[in-house]
Formats: sequence, C-alpha cells, structure tokens
Amino acid sequence: MVEILCPHCEGELELDDDASGEFECPLCNGEFEWNVEEDEKLTTANEAHQKMLDSVTLTDNRIVPSHGFNKMHPVAKVAAGAYVGSTVVLIILVLIVVIFLVFLLLIYLLFGPVMNGSFFA
Repeated sequence: MVEILCPHCEGELELDDDASGEFECPLCNGEFEWNVEEDEKLTTANEAHQKMLDSVTLTDNRIVPSHGFNKMHPVAKVAAGAYVGSTVVLIILVLIVVIFLVFLLLIYLLFGPVMNGSFFA
C-alpha cells in the first residue's frame, strides 16, 4: 500500500502499489489522478481542448456556437470579411446618395417657385 496526500484537502489516503488512473478522495470528494503517464494525460487533455474549440467560441463571457467558422481556411475568412465590408460600404454610399437627392428635391420644392422657374438662375 502507498500512502499519499489528497491534492485538494491534503488528507492521507492509501492506494494499492499498482493503482493508477483517476480517483475520488473519500474525505472531500475531490478528483485527482495518480500514477498516470504524461503522454496519456496530454493526449486526453489535447483532445478535450480541441473538441471544446471546435464546438464553441468564447466572446465577452458569452459562449457562442462557432458554426464552423473556426474550421474555415484563412483565405476564405478574409474573402468573407472583404465581401461583407464592401457590401456595407456600398449600402452606406447608396443611402448617402438617396439622402442627398431627397434633400435637393426638398430644396427645389420649397424654393423653386421663388426662383422664377429656374433652379440655377
């Protein structure tokens, strides 16, 4: 038998000499690993981390599904961003032109008769 200290409550525990894996402390119910090879632990941790990254993205303390955006090729991400950006710029320019034309129409309607029928005279 091997006596070890719980990493959570530091209580003394007895384990078999050949014991390995995950254990639960009977004193504090804390889980810990004992006699586990580092490669095994690292592989499991990396798989869990990658699985978590594939499923969600953390943003401002909110968890948002990634919908596969993290799996996109970087060139595709840039292309998608450029398309969205250029579309937004185009919409803003069209709105500015429409507002300007409405403004000109209002000026013509308000002051047109005063100018004796000529807008530029």
